[in-house]
Amino acid sequence: MTAANAIDFNHLDKYVLGDEGLRDEVLGIFIEQLDRLLESLDPVKDDFSWKNTAHTLKGAARGVGAWDVGDLCQEAETLIGEINNKQRARETLVAALRMKASAAVEAARNVACVSA
Repeated sequence: MTAANAIDFNHLDKYVLGDEGLRDEVLGIFIEQLDRLLESLDPVKDDFSWKNTAHTLKGAARGVGAWDVGDLCQEAETLIGEINNKQRARETLVAALRMKASAAVEAARNVACVSA
């Protein structure tokens, strides 16, 4: 995954109706949310908190067209209940999510004037 295709800017452009200022604002908010929610996505958290954080992050990612981040968050939502090696699975997923998120942030910063 390269930064260039980490966000579907065609999707985002339709969402903001071509308004570059709004696009930049949405991407800035996304970067802030991404950072905050990744910090909250702690593999040792209880299932309720884990799933809610993953769900919130999934919505933020899909809203801007960061499909890979959204897909990993959807996978994260399933890592609840009685699962063998649940914490290790969550740790692995968070590591992958951080890589995809980093590419999405880079893509956002390459396209938008964001201060976040």
